[in-house]
Amino acid sequence: MVTFDDVLSTLVRTCEEAPGFGAVKRACCVRDLEGRVRLLLEADEAIDLPALEERLDSALGRWFAAPILGAGALARPPREPTRLASTLSSLEEPWPEAGWTDQATGTRRTAPAGRWRKVERRLSKRAWLARTSAQPPWPLTSNVPAIVTFFSFKGGVGRTTLLAATAWQLAAKGKRVVCVDLDLEAPGLGTLLGAESRRGVIDLLVDHLALGQADLTDALAPASGLGDEASQVDVVPAGRLDEGYFEKLGRLDFVGSGLLEESAESPIQRALSALLFKLRARRPDYILLDSRAGLHDLAGLSLHDLAHVDVLLARDSQQGYDGLELTVAALGERHLARQLRCVVVQALAPTDQGSPEYERSTAEFRHRSWDAFARHLYPKAEAAGTEAAPGDLRELEEESAPAEGSETAAHSPRVVRYDERLVRFSSLSAIREQLFSEDVRRLVGRIEELTAPEGEDEGDEEASA
Repeated sequence: MVTFDDVLSTLVRTCEEAPGFGAVKRACCVRDLEGRVRLLLEADEAIDLPALEERLDSALGRWFAAPILGAGALARPPREPTRLASTLSSLEEPWPEAGWTDQATGTRRTAPAGRWRKVERRLSKRAWLARTSAQPPWPLTSNVPAIVTFFSFKGGVGRTTLLAATAWQLAAKGKRVVCVDLDLEAPGLGTLLGAESRRGVIDLLVDHLALGQADLTDALAPASGLGDEASQVDVVPAGRLDEGYFEKLGRLDFVGSGLLEESAESPIQRALSALLFKLRARRPDYILLDSRAGLHDLAGLSLHDLAHVDVLLARDSQQGYDGLELTVAALGERHLARQLRCVVVQALAPTDQGSPEYERSTAEFRHRSWDAFARHLYPKAEAAGTEAAPGDLRELEEESAPAEGSETAAHSPRVVRYDERLVRFSSLSAIREQLFSEDVRRLVGRIEELTAPEGEDEGDEEASA
């Protein structure tokens, strides 16, 4: 039985093994919203398309949608399919990994270079699946705020509390900070920081979707829970959890024209970018984003399209390692290792730093983090053959990849130990000592290092709100 996971490799194998397919100079696979595949072929000489359709129907069943569209010597009447083929060819992207596993030998076989293209139609997860280079709303220069995303694959690891601690420590150093709650399905940052406002992120997004602009009026509030530093920290809560919240949440469009044009920004990405430019105009030093946990569209945007620095939290558990690897793999598709600004956090580590369990746990976490980066990010740097510039996460020097024990490499985790007082507390002021612990201080110090400006200011262009 052919499943979704087998469709593409079966398609390529069936075509490449078909008589006469070597004459095809361009093959484009179009996978629709249901996962079915269509085929567009271009060749300078004719091949037996009906016979190929029969082979594909036999191999793929209902996963294959006939007819095959042809171009060049394979063009078929009437003209309408020809126009469709032309439209699809403008949307296709290179598919260098097109290939299959030889059933007899178990070896991986790759299709001839440059022959295959692909068009994927999706309803969501564009930010996670994109292959374009990550581009935050503005470059990280000396006179603009650094955008930092706090992300965890699994909830319940202290992500929001750690963001609050980071904001508080930065404010205590005289920095101005804006905290934004992007965990719209399970908001809580505003409550934690003691910020109350009439409107929030959800209101600003739906305003921008309808009007093409959004007004920050009534959407920001001071973080009153931070005591003396409250005036240094502004918060944009998720929004008021009233009867209208579901209606607003149900209107968030993460696709827009990207249903066909993958490179286009989604309406929500445009709205979030406009919001960040509005916040930038208030001249904070940092904008901290509390991302949705898991593989949510907002999480993907936060990591891949909005942040200068990603803070990735995970626990010493198989689920934590699986999530960390999947996240690093996605980051590797859109960053070179020397360009990625990222800090990995082992959250809820054993409390006793001198215990054998602490040693075992932190050693295992470091190894699993290094393994994920080595497989998905460091090979890119090796292929690029370039050395890291000052301020980069990894220092290549004479080696192609950093050692597992490197303290300055992207994979090197910062450890935040479990403290029961951070689970049960009445107010942030009651746990100030824990929020300013040495573990958190080291993490904040690393974030400050990673948010050093990339270069000279390239201009102070404002995006249209």
